[in-house]
Amino acid sequence: MSQENIEAKKKSRSHKSSFALGLVIICFAIVGIVSVVMYAVGGVQSLFNQEKQKAEYEDFLYPVVMLDPEVFDDVTTADMEDLLAASILSLLSEEESNPHDFPFVEGEVSGLAIPEATVNKAFAELFGTDIKPEHRSVECSTCVFEYQSSAARYVIPLTGYDPAFLPDVMEIDKNREGSVALTVGYVAYGDWQVNEDNSFTQPEPAKYRKITLRKTESGYYVSAIQNAEVTQ
Repeated sequence: MSQENIEAKKKSRSHKSSFALGLVIICFAIVGIVSVVMYAVGGVQSLFNQEKQKAEYEDFLYPVVMLDPEVFDDVTTADMEDLLAASILSLLSEEESNPHDFPFVEGEVSGLAIPEATVNKAFAELFGTDIKPEHRSVECSTCVFEYQSSAARYVIPLTGYDPAFLPDVMEIDKNREGSVALTVGYVAYGDWQVNEDNSFTQPEPAKYRKITLRKTESGYYVSAIQNAEVTQ
């Protein structure tokens, strides 16, 4: 074989090796790009799911936090008036509910008539079944929810009620038993700022609470509200 043929074969093998190496490098580059894209998509999806979960917890906690109830280590030791007021307000603040769902009654006390049985259901959904509601009239900051035992109902006056605080879920900590510990910022309702473009700026929470939710067959219920500190 001539020297020219030997040199030609060497060059051919060299080109083939370079081409193969190039394919390997390109394949690794593609795998790398796909991995990065999948990781980024997964991160965005995870962030979206977390924000969605926070919003769901905030909706659930709204009628509780708005009242700023006294803290308690166990729901069985909580102030009954706080629990009743939150249960009633949850019926008036739910998106699927509205004042027209309840009849208006007139008398010594006029307002919306909410059946005791409806309040019982809302009470169990918010605070579980470890404690039973002890029905009575409940005094809120601007009004009284009057309990009428003879008619087994509450009469709610048609007056405005501004919440003391709005919930801002900061952290979610789930344990193996299925309970959830939420670090919740209490954002003062009156501290929101209105900007020139009519948008709103949320203030820093005025305080924080650790709210523990226990799991049931149908969801969660509030089992404890405790003081909490958050390091900024």
